[in-house]
Amino acid sequence: MRELTKEQAAKRLQMPNGSEKLFEDAEAAFPAAWALFAEDGHSAACAFLCRCAKRKNFRERIAELLGEDRQALKAALASEQPKLRKNAARLAGALENSADAPMLIEALRKETQRFVRPSLLLALGAVGGDEAKAALAVYTVAPAADAGEERHVREEEEALAAAKKSFLQLEKHTFKGLDRAYEIDLITPDQLTGSLHGELSAIGVEPLSGEADRLRVRVQDVNALFACRSFFELLFPIAEKTSPVPAMIARHAAAFMQAFLPAVHEGEGPFGYRIEVRGEAPDRAAIAKAVAAKLDGALLANAPGNYEAELRIVLRRNGSADLFLKLYTLADDRFSYRVGALPASMHPATAAAVLRYAKEHLKAGARVLDPCCGNGTFLIERGKLTETASLTGVDIAHKAIDIARKNAAAAKADAKFICNDCLRFEANRKYDELIANLPFGNRVGSHKENERLYAAMLDKLPCWLNPGGIAILYTMEFTLLKKLVRERKNLKLITETRTEAGGLLPGVFLVRVGK
Repeated sequence: MRELTKEQAAKRLQMPNGSEKLFEDAEAAFPAAWALFAEDGHSAACAFLCRCAKRKNFRERIAELLGEDRQALKAALASEQPKLRKNAARLAGALENSADAPMLIEALRKETQRFVRPSLLLALGAVGGDEAKAALAVYTVAPAADAGEERHVREEEEALAAAKKSFLQLEKHTFKGLDRAYEIDLITPDQLTGSLHGELSAIGVEPLSGEADRLRVRVQDVNALFACRSFFELLFPIAEKTSPVPAMIARHAAAFMQAFLPAVHEGEGPFGYRIEVRGEAPDRAAIAKAVAAKLDGALLANAPGNYEAELRIVLRRNGSADLFLKLYTLADDRFSYRVGALPASMHPATAAAVLRYAKEHLKAGARVLDPCCGNGTFLIERGKLTETASLTGVDIAHKAIDIARKNAAAAKADAKFICNDCLRFEANRKYDELIANLPFGNRVGSHKENERLYAAMLDKLPCWLNPGGIAILYTMEFTLLKKLVRERKNLKLITETRTEAGGLLPGVFLVRVGK
């Protein structure tokens, strides 16, 4: 790696979004950026260091370079450049060293620029300690001298509130059960609500309504729902098709949360929450900030780093908003066996839903093979559906096999995992079922590679499966797979459907081997 010179780094920092772009070469640029900051008081270099400080290794290097005297930071906080003072405050906050509180307090006392003060206040909240807490407790925001200062006053007030909140000690609450029956939305893989419907019927719960990716139920015993495995998350509807104006959102949310949270938990408030805004909006962060400003009080505290509930705001294309509450105090240990995962691996709820979609074609006591087992999720969920005679996973990657074995042990699944190229794997005894999350061709593999792999795997199905055996194949390459199946007379496509995963639209295919 060749380090950048000061001149090279300075030139790149002058470009639009220079500090952000320079961060792409953080290692090569760091020494020059540090020199620009410490020796030349370069504001953009300081902004770059703020980005670097989000990473532990860089944060430790910056702290070491600053030393105990923190001279470079003190000089930047006292600079004649307001932007440098602002970025220096941000850097101090990122370092989170309570010993920096006195210099930040002094800088705040002397600061004459409104737009710099919010960063100093937030830095005091971030560094923590008794001195910072005491300074924030007595700090008052001066009123606006004219209309031009009103926006800066609001930002200063918001920063002060956020900084004080850093010292708020939030009690952990215990969920004690619902005080009455509530409507609840269970979020499922798209187009696979039928799987969840079957599970709900088995526990005596009938949905009130449903959409392509969710079912709504009304229950009081919420814990009973965790007997079902085909849903991702559980949401309490607050309001539907309401105004997206923050004041209206906050009104609906406050009415529900202030009554609901104390009723279903042991202990007193405040309750820490976070806000998640989904959907298209020019500035989702601004919406969240405006809603939190209306919600926060004695009972509710917007605490993104210490929350027990999530207020979810879903912005619809028709200009309305749907509001939901998600509780993190509910004990959902359905998928706690997944102690490790690989990129692009299947979510356990998706695996459960796909298997239940195919349930009528599966049987108890089956011998099951997963030739692309990854971290073992699909195979483990198959074992939880019905009793099986054996579960065998094959994967070419040693890392995947290691994770799969750990996950299976945590799930108490009697599964065997073999590190091998699936196309070289020979079945000493044929299997009844094959399940596979095949490479999608974008996140893993390529279309050209898949053309060869899929054809070879389909040719192997009669070697791996008993006559009449079933293969459940999950893939984005639905056109390719259907074409290849049609070309093989000993294979029959029984059924197929489409679903959704991470913005992609994979298909689920059930293929039978001819007798």
